[in-house]
Amino acid sequence: MDNRPGEIQAARLRTLVVLVLCFAVLPGALLLSVGILVLVFGHQPHDYVFGILIVALAATLAGGILATLSYVRRSTSLARLQAEFVQRVSHDLRTPLTSIRMFVETLQSGRLQDAERVTECLDVISEETMRLTKMVERLLGWARMEAGKRVFHKQRASVQELVERALTVLDVEVMLAQLRERGKLVIEPPAPGPSLTVEVDVDAMVEALVNLLQNAVRYTGDDKQIRVQIGSRDKEALITVTDNGPGIPKQDQGKIFEKFYRVVDPADPNVNGSGLGLAIVHQIVRAHRGSVVVDSDLGRGAVFTIALPVVEEPASALQAAEAV
Repeated sequence: MDNRPGEIQAARLRTLVVLVLCFAVLPGALLLSVGILVLVFGHQPHDYVFGILIVALAATLAGGILATLSYVRRSTSLARLQAEFVQRVSHDLRTPLTSIRMFVETLQSGRLQDAERVTECLDVISEETMRLTKMVERLLGWARMEAGKRVFHKQRASVQELVERALTVLDVEVMLAQLRERGKLVIEPPAPGPSLTVEVDVDAMVEALVNLLQNAVRYTGDDKQIRVQIGSRDKEALITVTDNGPGIPKQDQGKIFEKFYRVVDPADPNVNGSGLGLAIVHQIVRAHRGSVVVDSDLGRGAVFTIALPVVEEPASALQAAEAV
């Protein structure tokens, strides 16, 4: 990975720190010293007033310096994450493009005379094209959300059906049906009682659930144990995705829903990901007046819980939409 963008940002930060020390910290320290001397050795009432004003000015200057350094540090960190994000996305996009080019060149060369082999090449090209399309759509969707231009068309839907629809979408990519057959993917239905109904943009909420399930599949080893639970609390519907992955360090749990942020697994630092999945989940859930939280310990997996406001009337919109 090319670290030049990060090195440039670090050099700029060091330069700014030096400038702040020279032109702000030192004058501020001198100003504070003058204020203290006036307070200590002053004899007239106005001396004390001037001393207090000078000390207050020095304190304000110090607060401004700390705020500026904090902002610059955060901006530098974000710039570094953006540079890494561009590199990751470029790599992710290059992989299907390389496959498509390779198989197209193979077909153009005319070396394949077997119709079955030709069909296999066309299938691979089709799959890689779909994969590339999904990547681009995801990036465009994120850009619309960042710009506040994504419109959510809300309708009433059953939480159970949202989960099943998300599993159906993801099943094509990771063959979740096989995990269910092996008992490595367990779906726990809600407790007996009225159906939990929420008012959501069905496609958006399914996208959020798919992102959580993708993470659960991606960050667990061969012995995957994934559990999806549906429950309720007060007037909220709860959807919980539990995995047996490596877990998330406590210091990272407050950052994982930020854009571009990724937790690097020391056991497998090369796991693919753009750093947008959980940020997209957070944005979608917040747009539906809900919340998403994580509970995790290193070596004990992670538990992600989405909470959404419940509506009382039974859902029928999702069935009608699927019937169409």
